[in-house]
This record gives sequence, structure tokens and C-alpha cells, in this order.
Amino acid sequence: MNRQPDLPVNLERLNQISEGDVEFELEILQAYIEDFAQRIERIRDAIAINDWSQIMGQAHHLRGSSGNVGASQIHMLAIQLEELNSSHDSGKALDIIGSMSASIRAIELFIAEKSASLPT
Repeated sequence: MNRQPDLPVNLERLNQISEGDVEFELEILQAYIEDFAQRIERIRDAIAINDWSQIMGQAHHLRGSSGNVGASQIHMLAIQLEELNSSHDSGKALDIIGSMSASIRAIELFIAEKSASLPT
């Protein structure tokens, strides 16, 4: 298998989506990051008011969008967040979204490095 586990995104998945167009991959990831930021904010707000229906809806969306763009770490964390529906453990939910935020920063760095390597 030709995967690099230290990368924050699954390059094989991105390549499938973009058909090898690196600029398009970066656009996809940037749109994903913008959506992610909005959804994480909604999750934080929902945790504050104990709205587990909203948390689950946002987690489910992040699970799907993360899987679609190859953000495997965030995909797995979204699954963990969905699994909290029965326990409603707000502390664990906050820990998970903290881990998601760290993973998104790694994707942002990946985008910056990939953008810098593109011909001008």
C-alpha cells in the first residue's frame, strides 16, 4: 500500500475526486475547512445548551464531508462524536472537537505547503 500515514488527508481519495488536478484539490480542501469552522462553532454552541440533536446533526455532516475529502482523522473523530449520543458526555465532546481542530490545523498547513510547491 502506498499511503503516507503522517499526512492529514488521504491523497488517494483526493486524487480520485480531482482526477489529479492539484489546484482543484486545494480548492476542495479550502471549502471543507470553511464548512468545518462553521460546523464546529455550531457544535460548541450546541454543547453549551446541551442540544444533542444539533450536535449529532453537525457530527454526522462532518463525518460525511470528512470522508468525502479524505480527512480520515476528522472522519474517525466525527464517528466518536456520534457515539456520544447515548451518554451525552459534554466533556468528551469538547475533547473530540479539540482534536478535530488540531487535525484541521494540520490540513491548513498541508494546503499551505502544497500551494507553495505549485508553479506560479
